[in-house]
Amino acid sequence: MKIIQLDDFLAQKDIYIAEAKSGKTFVYPTDTIYGIWALYTPENVEKVFSIKPRDIKKMFSIIAPNFQWIEENYEVPNPTSQLTELLHKYHGVTYIFSYEKPGVRIIKHPIQKFVEMLGIPFITTSCNIAGEPVVIDIKSIPEEIASKVDYIIDGGIGWGKPSVLIDFVSNKVIER
Repeated sequence: MKIIQLDDFLAQKDIYIAEAKSGKTFVYPTDTIYGIWALYTPENVEKVFSIKPRDIKKMFSIIAPNFQWIEENYEVPNPTSQLTELLHKYHGVTYIFSYEKPGVRIIKHPIQKFVEMLGIPFITTSCNIAGEPVVIDIKSIPEEIASKVDYIIDGGIGWGKPSVLIDFVSNKVIER
């Protein structure tokens, strides 16, 4: 595992785009907490499950490259205007449009620009052990996770609250 400062990661994004495309795994800062990510492929789903053991039936979230990708891949009620309004209302948001598909996020963080440039979604999950406190600083990453990822991106101390779930299936906002 290699630790990279966020500014260095963003300055060398072409290198890390190639690394992501080659199947590398990352711990990264979000608009809320630290998470684990990899490109959305069947092989990487297995990798992330091996990094963070969890219920196999529990889906990962997806960080979408942009709202257009969401609209093309999900049935979105009242597309962009409602999403944009909700995105500005809540700090960190995971959208649920279907119980058969993963929740999807657009994060309010410089990492989102990286995802936009790549144009491919990432699978993501929180960087903590299930039932343990969320990770808001790379010093708090459990060793059993840190030792299994390829890169850790240090973005400083996070906000510390998991994303709000906006469930468009049942029309509920779930603050966690």
